[in-house]
Amino acid sequence: MTGVRAQHRRATECAVEDAAVALVGMRGFDVVTGAEIATAAGITERTFFRYCASKVDAFLFVSRDVHDAVTAAVTAPVPFDALTEVIAEVLATFERDRHDDLDRLVRVRALLVADPVLLSAVLERDAAQTLELQSAWQGADRFAVPLALLALRAAFDEWADRRAGESLSAAFRRTCAALRRAATGG
Repeated sequence: MTGVRAQHRRATECAVEDAAVALVGMRGFDVVTGAEIATAAGITERTFFRYCASKVDAFLFVSRDVHDAVTAAVTAPVPFDALTEVIAEVLATFERDRHDDLDRLVRVRALLVADPVLLSAVLERDAAQTLELQSAWQGADRFAVPLALLALRAAFDEWADRRAGESLSAAFRRTCAALRRAATGG
């Protein structure tokens, strides 16, 4: 994708996400329609559904980008330690190059906490994606993918609550280390 096209796509995704967060924050996920999000974002409903297969996708652009970056970096089945290191490096890159996207994730997370219908939709999507990732990323350790994703969610939640003094990648590495200690009893 060319630079101009990529910038336009990213601007549209940001507009869609901002509109979705604002509307759902006011009225709730189950009430807001894709057409309303499209109108608020300044695009047509057809364009909205080109970007979002379903309404829940309006909240997952940054998550998708993190997923795509990790998937591109993981070219063969990997064990837990290697997978978590790839995830930590992707998070560090996002912190350095796309800090505004982390702020967007925090806003989406706050909405997830406040709207159980949206949370349910996102968790359903996460469950399906976990199965997909297990086949793509699975290594010798069959627990690598579910544990890495659990550590990522836990680290993100803790980091989003505090947001001071520690980077997300450091919080993720610390969470993975705690998970290893808990698993080994050490």
